[in-house]
Amino acid sequence: MSSAPAAEHGDGSYAGSDQLSTMLSAAPTTSDAVPFPAEFPEVPGTALAGRYLPGTLDLEVGGDWYDVLPLDSERLLLVVGEVTARGLAGVAPIRQVRDVLRGAARDNCDPGAVLTRLNQAAVDGDGWAASVICLIFDPAGGELRYASAGHPPPLVISGAELRLLYDRALGPLIGALPTAAYEVRDDRLEVGDRLLLYTGGLVEQHGAGADLLGRVRVAAAEPAERLPDLLDAVARVVTERSGHDDVALLALEAVESSGFALRLPAEPTKLSLLRKRLERFLVAHRVGETDLFDLTVAVSEAAANAIEHPIDPREPVIEVEVSIRDRSVLVTVRDTGQWRESTDAGFRGRGLSLINALGELVVRRTPQGTELSLRRRLAD
Repeated sequence: MSSAPAAEHGDGSYAGSDQLSTMLSAAPTTSDAVPFPAEFPEVPGTALAGRYLPGTLDLEVGGDWYDVLPLDSERLLLVVGEVTARGLAGVAPIRQVRDVLRGAARDNCDPGAVLTRLNQAAVDGDGWAASVICLIFDPAGGELRYASAGHPPPLVISGAELRLLYDRALGPLIGALPTAAYEVRDDRLEVGDRLLLYTGGLVEQHGAGADLLGRVRVAAAEPAERLPDLLDAVARVVTERSGHDDVALLALEAVESSGFALRLPAEPTKLSLLRKRLERFLVAHRVGETDLFDLTVAVSEAAANAIEHPIDPREPVIEVEVSIRDRSVLVTVRDTGQWRESTDAGFRGRGLSLINALGELVVRRTPQGTELSLRRRLAD
């Protein structure tokens, strides 16, 4: 049997195969039994994409699935798993899994508690077993907490560097032990980092000793502007085989949200930190090279003025806020003092003119300090 082509959803997720639809139509409460969410929640600071690749080894659907649920409007609960049963016996537990996940999200459980609940549901139910990984991602600080029940380790992709999230089994399969305990670990994703979660069919091939994980690493290291492009490259590792098991893929990228704020010591040496953060933010929002260069120059100049010009500032700090909306970037730089009149005829003396040439500049002087606001409309 050949695998049907996967279809891309508007949110970047993928599904496919008449085989899948036929099998799920026979399952009760089909919407809860489908192995992937209809859409992803929108949480600032994150990008998501998923794909389900039906197997070509037999005519039955396996029990691979992935799910994403919001937690307190700021964090995400991500789960990827694989039920060991096949056919309807593998699909049926997915409904039970979803019920447990909704309850865990409502109760704000940690990843270990989520797996404990799933394990109890499996033990009390029809005796199904599954490998599962559960993660909670907080985009505000990039914090990642996770626990695993016999599941293969996700890949962390940081530019050209790749690493496994963990290198040893962290807990038994769901349903294997009635009183299993699941270790919770912490990690971190920087802006631009990507996390690739998958089920065992990606790195396992029946009757072959190929280094599939090595091939996945090579594919994941290919330059990919969008998460669906990353999934395309990884999916080729599967679809180019003569036969493969079901595979569920879920990718997460840590991105800048619609804005950020920095509070920095009023020291010229700290300007490099501002420039790096600004560049990451603009690149994450796919700002073009000309706008990227001009905004970096303008913001650096505004911050340099805020460091150099204030007389007797209340605090030796500057505050920078950057936001992007409707293809316009708004930058505000504040200090806590009043500016001395500049007598410098050089580059710094022309600083405000330079900033104004690169965007719409407004300067406000208040008893609390001086505020520079710059607005620039991005090229289409």
